[in-house]
Amino acid sequence: MTQTRKSYEDSCKVLQKDYLDNDIIPPLPTRRPLPDDEDPLGVSFFKTYIGDGDDLCNLTLPRTFISRSEINDVNFSNTDLSESSLSWNDFINVNFTFSSLKDADARSSNFEKINFTNADLTNTEFQHSSFDNCCFLNAIMNGTLLTNKQGEGIELSDLQRSNITWLSDDGPEPPGG
Repeated sequence: MTQTRKSYEDSCKVLQKDYLDNDIIPPLPTRRPLPDDEDPLGVSFFKTYIGDGDDLCNLTLPRTFISRSEINDVNFSNTDLSESSLSWNDFINVNFTFSSLKDADARSSNFEKINFTNADLTNTEFQHSSFDNCCFLNAIMNGTLLTNKQGEGIELSDLQRSNITWLSDDGPEPPGG
């Protein structure tokens, strides 16, 4: 059973310990952020290392911008990262169990040793991304964008495969590359 997520403001306060300015709660964007958006971007990480066992579970961080960063050994279980820009990153040993990445752009990222068990990946864009040793057990994948080639290397249930939007090619790279 999942725990209640912290509010957006309380989630930012958790991030202030290591990653955000202590004096400011970034405004919550009204849409998924893009690399060329003018400030304020909301919660934003660019060319940042996030890791070493950080416990960032049970947070509410929709429309977060993370780009050109390494996210290594982080627990995002039950965290709301819906509508986030998560492109051009290296995700290594990350726990997304029960998290929401719904409507996120996670293209052109490397995913290694990732636990997506019970994650909501509805409409998440994964083109140009690679997956190595990732678990998608019971992940919700309605409208998730993957290429046929990506699907060859991922263990998925028949239901998940039937709900994914399969693409013949990766299409354009995401902005910010």
